[in-house]
Order: sequence, then C-alpha cells, then structure tokens
Amino acid sequence: MQIHSKGTGPLTPETHSAQRSDNADKASAAQNAPVTSSIDRSDKVQISDAGRALAARETDRTVQAGLDPIRASHIRNRVLSGAYDSLDVVDTVARRLLQSGDL
Repeated sequence: MQIHSKGTGPLTPETHSAQRSDNADKASAAQNAPVTSSIDRSDKVQISDAGRALAARETDRTVQAGLDPIRASHIRNRVLSGAYDSLDVVDTVARRLLQSGDL
C-alpha cells in the first residue's frame, strides 16, 4: 500500500514556522504569477495485489467460519435485546473468545 500525502504530517513548532515562511513566499509569488488551473489537493491510496488477496482470503475465512450477514444480524439483535446481559453468559462468551485466540 502506498500513501501519497499532499502536505500532511505532524505539526511541530519547527514545521509550523517553516510552513508560515513558505506560505508567505508562496503568497508573494502567487500575487505576481498568472492565474492557473486548480491544484489537486487530495491524498491518494493504492492497494497492492497482495493486499487485495489478503482481504479476499479474510472474507472467505469469515464466511467459512459461519458468520454470514444473516447470522451477524441475529447476534446483533440478541445483544441489543439484552440476551447476553447475565454474568453467566458474559463469562462463557469471554472464555470462548480467549480460547479461540481472537483476542
């Protein structure tokens, strides 16, 4: 994955004062320069083929584990209805999560 930044990054006193002097130089140059087309100020992200393959493999693994959208919706509704609010259920769920290695 490559991220091409357009002027973002940490703001420190050194970079802030350098940016101010750069901005002042740019402002004076802009007053003397002819009007040009707009500048692309957006960041761009490229995801490699290996990253896409990993994402597809993760999706396949989730489906194989039996967590399809219908089952996820059912679990979400049970959580919202309070089905898992007892200490026994919370303890069982926590133990299974620890045993599964997902945490």
